Amino acid sequence: MVTVTSSLQFQVLTELPEIAALAAEWELLMAHSTCNRGFGSARWFIASCRHNPALQPYVIVARRGETLAGVLPLVLDQDGKEAAFANYLTDYNDAITAANDPETAGALLRFACSQPNDYTSINLKHLRPDSHCVRGLSLFNGDLRQTFRETHICYYLQLPANHDDFLRSKDSRFRKRLKRLHALAHNAGLTACELDPATFQPAQLAELFLSLHLHRRKVKSCFELPSAQNFVAEVLPALFAKRVVRACILKSRDRIVAIDLYTMGHNSLCVWNGGFLEEFGDCSPGKLLINEGIKLAFALNVDEFDFMRGGEVYKESWVNRSRSIGQLELVT
Repeated sequence: MVTVTSSLQFQVLTELPEIAALAAEWELLMAHSTCNRGFGSARWFIASCRHNPALQPYVIVARRGETLAGVLPLVLDQDGKEAAFANYLTDYNDAITAANDPETAGALLRFACSQPNDYTSINLKHLRPDSHCVRGLSLFNGDLRQTFRETHICYYLQLPANHDDFLRSKDSRFRKRLKRLHALAHNAGLTACELDPATFQPAQLAELFLSLHLHRRKVKSCFELPSAQNFVAEVLPALFAKRVVRACILKSRDRIVAIDLYTMGHNSLCVWNGGFLEEFGDCSPGKLLINEGIKLAFALNVDEFDFMRGGEVYKESWVNRSRSIGQLELVT
């Protein structure tokens, strides 16, 4: 089914094979967007639906002529009464459009509200204030019945010129504590580095991450579920190979004992998940890997090192900025 509105043509895709056929165009468009490259990818969406049968794909596609202009990757709940982002292990969600094209994002939302359907509401979580959706919605202010409320705080480090400047921006207590941790790591024979898909097999990343993450957890983790483990096994190798997912590790000789995974934003390195072996806990692997991740962010020449969702106190000593993300509810 194709609907034409102004210069845009809209189509709704509800089957995974037809969504997979769109993946190459989707990824090309995302390269021109401000979306998180992992969470916004076609692969992340498809795997989310494949491993969560309760999610019914409802992807709205906008084209200008033959050119893909926008994607609103929604799912329907089991009753088909609410449309939403898949929200599966994501921290930031958005429509996929070119960064300079808020009109298409707004038109996608307007189409989603006006298109004849059985759902009665659209509930979009984890939206940044600078997202395509929020910017696009402003073009239809008063035209759509909607509410937006802030739901989470996200801490991030606006990167200075280099890592030395970052350290100089911290107080002496922070610098002494970090120096002491590096001494402990050195004495324990630990070294930090980034994993490179040219030398570390991407197919092994999911097993490595899950083993370290689940070893460390003292409370229930979403990754204990077989569906989550299957999702990780599908998504991580391909995105790691494309350098959309990055990984920093701690090694004890040839043994990997800690890992942090990141997703790439268009101007940021975003902390996603990690884990470590408890026997190395005295060396504070989490803090060592945060520092290694910040070094990686400098090497990648991005603007931000982003902890994404969650106001945990430990993040505050590393950062110099915060933003709120929110939930947009639209009535159809």
